[in-house]
Order: sequence, then structure tokens, then C-alpha cells
Amino acid sequence: MKTVIVAGFGAFDGIVDNPSAAIADALDGCVLGNISVFGREMPVSYSRSVEVCRMWLESTQAVAIVGIGVAMSRERVTVERTARLPIATDHEDVDGQTDPGCAVDSPMTLTSTMPVNSMAQVLGAVVGDDAGNFVCNGWFYKALEQFEVDVGFIHIPPNGLDTGKLLHGLYELWGDDSGE
Repeated sequence: MKTVIVAGFGAFDGIVDNPSAAIADALDGCVLGNISVFGREMPVSYSRSVEVCRMWLESTQAVAIVGIGVAMSRERVTVERTARLPIATDHEDVDGQTDPGCAVDSPMTLTSTMPVNSMAQVLGAVVGDDAGNFVCNGWFYKALEQFEVDVGFIHIPPNGLDTGKLLHGLYELWGDDSGE
């Protein structure tokens, strides 16, 4: 059995019930073929979101992690291909931090290690190259930089995303018929 982590962000800036956390929660414990989903809510925090995901990766031995974040201005699900070097802004995370803490000599962009086009096709989504300028992009960038498993990120509109399609996408990308 292979484990895939689905990590959705929690509450922030007036978003009390973040649909990305609800998706992670709904998929937690789901099994399709040889894929088991470990779904969890992560804080909208530049540092703690990465740290909790690191702990989940270590405890589950997952083969991949997919972050999910809500983008209030988007009407379609977007599978992000590119994370940009996060920079400090005036927008505070839930810990009051405005600086994502990345080294200025880091690469300007990093590319998803998840098969972006395949996931977008299964979800009926678009592919994007703008993970934003807040914690979504900060998490995506740091996860790509630090984690040694496949990493992907999906932005959802406020009305969410079909969890059945996402489960199918996880199986399409990381499942196989061998049952390993």
C-alpha cells in the first residue's frame, strides 16, 4: 500500500471553514487500489505548515504530498506548475509572520514534481504558473525545496473540488496494479 498525503489549509483572514481543509478531511482514510490517503489540515503559517508536513511524511513514509489551498478569486480548479521564490509581504500569516524566511540566493522558481498535466486532465482543471504571493506559494516552494517525494499544489475556488476526482487523480499518478 502506498500513502499519499493531501494537506489542506485551515482558517485564515475571515475564511473560517476553508474548503481545502474539508477536502483533506473528506479524503483521510480513503483507499483506492493500492493508494491510501492521509488527509490533514495544516495551518496557514509559513513555517508550521512545512514542519507539520515534514512530520507527516516521516510518520507515513508517503510517496507524495499534494497541498490544497483556496483562491477566493478563482472560478476553476488550478493545478500549479510553478512556485516562485517567496518574499516578505504586508500580509500576515496566522502566526503574525510576513516573511516566509527563504534565502535570497535560492532559485527564482521551482517546478512541481507531480505530473501536473495528468492531474489537471483528471480533475478537468487548468494548469497555472502562479501559486500566489502568500502561504500557498510559500508552502509549495519550501516543500519542493525540502521534501524528497513528489510534491504538487492545487488551488481551488471557494466552492471546492470533487473529492472523487481527486482520489482518482491520486490513483492515476501513484497507484499501480501490483498492489505494492
